[in-house]
Amino acid sequence: MVLVVYLRSGVYFSVMSIIWAVLGAVAGSVANAVIDRLPRRESWFTGRSKCDKCKHELGVVDLVPVLSYLSLGGKCRYCRKPIAVRNLLVELSMIFGFLALSTWPLALIFWVTVVIAVMDFETMLVSDWLVGLWFVLTLFTMNYELITMNLLGAAVAVGVIGGLWVLTKKRGMGDGDIGIAAVMGYWLGWPRVAPALWISFVAGAVYGLWLIVHSRAKMKSQIPFGPFLIIGAWIGYVWGDKFIKMFF
Repeated sequence: MVLVVYLRSGVYFSVMSIIWAVLGAVAGSVANAVIDRLPRRESWFTGRSKCDKCKHELGVVDLVPVLSYLSLGGKCRYCRKPIAVRNLLVELSMIFGFLALSTWPLALIFWVTVVIAVMDFETMLVSDWLVGLWFVLTLFTMNYELITMNLLGAAVAVGVIGGLWVLTKKRGMGDGDIGIAAVMGYWLGWPRVAPALWISFVAGAVYGLWLIVHSRAKMKSQIPFGPFLIIGAWIGYVWGDKFIKMFF
């Protein structure tokens, strides 16, 4: 009897893992469409996908997440020019993210935060509606008995990022960073937002230093900070309590 239950649970786990992996792959493909089209003000849910280089419409076999990229050697089937490796990385991150989280609210939050981060990294643009969607999704993960701490977390994050926005006269932070910080702070609450902000600044500083060392940026160059806020937010969500006990 125990063996039967164990086998059934194993089969159920395997089936659910496959389902989450497939959903993650599809979510990754949609994420790439949003990242590509939203900054150009194009519809991401209608119209055929095209090669960025030759503009040839892509067929169904060209749009299979991960497998199409690997089978084509990372090149367009029609013009043989390289396909951005970001497409593969986003699809893989979605697959592993969905498998790791395996719950709808968190999986959708992972999707929207990855889209926000990658789009900001590539274009330095932050979509207000994506940040708003992130906020709506956080409402399904809240413990409303701790609403005061969530509001305090949002206030602290906005105070820190907004303060830098004012002090640097909009050169150190963008308007979109304030929105990201607000949702991040509300989602994490106080005190988990503290290590999240600290990690964000450290990660951003390390990246900026790397750019300067490799002559890809100067001291006064602007770099997107949204991706580092997103990284800090997820580390704060998963390991925030441990960081607080260790360092705060």
